[in-house]
Amino acid sequence: MAKKQFDDWKLLLNNAYFKIAAAIIAISIIGLTTVGDYGLTVDEGTELAMVRRNFELVSKGTPIPGDLKYFGTFFNFIAETTFQVKEYLTKGSSYNPSAYNQARSEAEEKQYRLQGLADRIKVKHPLTFLISLVAYISVAALVGILCGLEWAFLAPICLALFPRFWGHTFFNPKDPPFAAMFTLCTLAGAYLVNYYLQSEDRVKLGRNRLTLYAALYGILAGLLSSVRIGGFFILFFIAIAHFGLAIAEKRNLFKEIKNFLPIYILTIATWAGTTILLQPASWANLCSPDFPCPPVTWSNPASWHNPIGWFFATIGYLSKHPLPITVLFEGQTIFIQHIPQHYIPKWLLITIPVIFQILLIVGTVLIVQKYAKFSLLQRSCVVLVGLQILFLPLVAIIKHSSAYDEVRHFLFIIPGIAVISTAGLIWLYQKLTNRNWRLFAVTVIAILFSQIAGEMISLHPYQYTYFNQFAGGLANARNFYDTDYWGLSLREGMEWLNKNGNSHSKIVISGFTNSAQIFADPKFEFVEYNPKHEPPAKPFYFLAWPRWLAQTYFPECPTIHAVTRQNVPLTIVKECQ
Repeated sequence: MAKKQFDDWKLLLNNAYFKIAAAIIAISIIGLTTVGDYGLTVDEGTELAMVRRNFELVSKGTPIPGDLKYFGTFFNFIAETTFQVKEYLTKGSSYNPSAYNQARSEAEEKQYRLQGLADRIKVKHPLTFLISLVAYISVAALVGILCGLEWAFLAPICLALFPRFWGHTFFNPKDPPFAAMFTLCTLAGAYLVNYYLQSEDRVKLGRNRLTLYAALYGILAGLLSSVRIGGFFILFFIAIAHFGLAIAEKRNLFKEIKNFLPIYILTIATWAGTTILLQPASWANLCSPDFPCPPVTWSNPASWHNPIGWFFATIGYLSKHPLPITVLFEGQTIFIQHIPQHYIPKWLLITIPVIFQILLIVGTVLIVQKYAKFSLLQRSCVVLVGLQILFLPLVAIIKHSSAYDEVRHFLFIIPGIAVISTAGLIWLYQKLTNRNWRLFAVTVIAILFSQIAGEMISLHPYQYTYFNQFAGGLANARNFYDTDYWGLSLREGMEWLNKNGNSHSKIVISGFTNSAQIFADPKFEFVEYNPKHEPPAKPFYFLAWPRWLAQTYFPECPTIHAVTRQNVPLTIVKECQ
């Protein structure tokens, strides 16, 4: 009986699906038990209010102001809907979702908004992490295609050891959902291309699987574009993989294009419908008598009004972000419109753990060696993962697009890098036939992975400030590159003041007071400080995050506390008497 139970357990532990599920469950448990440790980013107030504000503006026929119209609402809509459902379930009929329209004093209104923001991140942060699990599941499936399902469990483990990716998945409202959806589109696209290449010569639209798959993929691509508009490139990636592999298979390219043209038109149509539905820039109220659109000219695609002009306007705006934002890069403060072309490669070089950079090279070399023996599905996978990693960063570098906040706007390439790195690790291990060498390799990898995990623990909950050995770690990078640019550590600084600050004191913050104020005791008064204006009257505490020289303000005031990780100060507290 005991032997049978042991054999059953051994069989279960060797089951590929069990190992994948165990890895995902372990990641989920770690994430969901620590998600409450993360603070509020400087962008989240705007992101959380976006759905409601856009709805109000559209219902009034008022154009959406500023750059809000250029950001998709897919994830924000899910987050707000989830919050409203949670409120209904917990408060029942007493809940009034229109309460924010009620007349209040200015102080009451501000407190109500802060409480709403605090309540929403308790829903949004776990939801952000749960959606990021799509990326972990997708990389497991992609590695399963390349290396066999029995090895797929390693992929989510490797992805979780990319500190910058892990850190962002708890609070970043745009980039992790985009990365998760992009990786899912890559996975689904590999199967779709494989299905296309195995289809019969006669391809017809109708009540068949081919039509259904094409339509569903268009919807999936539309959801991706509704997080970030650059997701539309996935449609080109599918076509490149399909027709490129068709040429490699010695098929008649003209005939292949002719056969599948209706299929691609259907995919584009469902993509366009989904994107227009969820992309504020496409909505008709962008033009009104009070806010007229510019004259239509053929030389200016952005002036082409709905349904096309908004698309080019959005791409143009986001690729050349016009706001006067500066970044700290290689020890210099630079406007984002003037960053050097090596900005993105340099950030990747100094923030991806070195072991994964080595495994990426190994995996790439072995893909080239193995490619001739790959199945069509494996080849589709390789092409699409390669395009996910390389295409958009190269376009941004060549076009000299504006970029900031390290590589978070290109976070979607990290799952692809994790796929190739994991495959390189697996194939390298498989080449070791000697048992002792295999044991040595496992030991080395375990030590290196443990070292990364140890650094992530030491940085918690600021894993996104990780720098690798090429940068000399956070301690050596702090004066040359942006660290806590999201302002997450303002929470920890505020919590210290809750315990140690004098009652009824004034707290001065250089911008983005919400990131501290929602965690503050009501006894404090908050003042937002702009260095261009007169300084506030003393006494006060100054809470300074590590960006835009904020910590250099009020040099006469002593620092009484610092939020530190690896002996590096993030947010600091000054006392100005």
